[in-house]
Amino acid sequence: MARIISLLAILNTLLLFSCEEDITLDLPEGEEQLVVEGHIEQGAPPILILTRTVPVFKEISKEGLENSFVHDALVEVRVDGQTYTLEEIPSHAFSEELKRWVSLQFGLQPQLLNNTAGMSVYVYTSEELKGEVGKSYNLHISHQGRLLTSTTSIPQLNPLDSLWTVPHPNPSEDSLVSLYYRYSDPDTIGNSIRYFTKRDSEPFYPGLLASVFTDEFVNGNTVDYPLDRGEPGGQAEINKDLYSYFGKGDTVTVRWEAIDLPHYRFWFTLENEQNNNGSPISSPNITQSNINGGLGIWGGYAVTYHSIVIK
Repeated sequence: MARIISLLAILNTLLLFSCEEDITLDLPEGEEQLVVEGHIEQGAPPILILTRTVPVFKEISKEGLENSFVHDALVEVRVDGQTYTLEEIPSHAFSEELKRWVSLQFGLQPQLLNNTAGMSVYVYTSEELKGEVGKSYNLHISHQGRLLTSTTSIPQLNPLDSLWTVPHPNPSEDSLVSLYYRYSDPDTIGNSIRYFTKRDSEPFYPGLLASVFTDEFVNGNTVDYPLDRGEPGGQAEINKDLYSYFGKGDTVTVRWEAIDLPHYRFWFTLENEQNNNGSPISSPNITQSNINGGLGIWGGYAVTYHSIVIK
């Protein structure tokens, strides 16, 4: 059995190394695979992290995490008959713009990229390519005889209609509110959404239990639903009294991302697997990657932003 190492998991683990010793469990290893965690959105460069899987119970160490990055791969994105080669860049060499995009797309505080316990995080990117709405992007990765391919698209923008708040059901919690949204779904089946929320100066965090929706049951309709507050991943414990709520005085921004169906299926199955982890009655779940020859996701986002000041 192997696990996918995400950027957020890597950085959260690195913070522990400033004050903790390595933890070693010597158990059998599974077959190594390459893992893609890549995004492209309108007006932004492609950002891709390439790692290798590690066994679930392998030694957790700074050296092990650093060795999970795959270097010197040939990473290409093809669009409109042109091929763009992505350059591998370590985090200590990120420009301020690249740092902003990595932080935005992965839900990280920018300063976290400066505090990686003496280790660099590596991304593949290109300053020459910026995403455009309505286009498809073909990914080709070659590394030591392995070939990974994928295709994603940036759909048409699909914004929210409005945001508003509803008071907490308990009058004694009058400083907390639920956020609601209104959304008019186009009359074409398959429209899918991923969302993040941001409070004040926080990063954008995805919905914790479910960050994606599709229009299977609401196609062509206008719907009103609550929107849970996004949360950082990797929390040991969730405050159930505060979960999903926003506070009066918060300035809340919703990052509302139209995605294609393969992109939706990846996040839906991954989050379902994470939510059922360890449950003795849960059904077996396989995360539906769109990477041929590997694991992970190559996904396009058509992003709109919506803000509300909670009074």
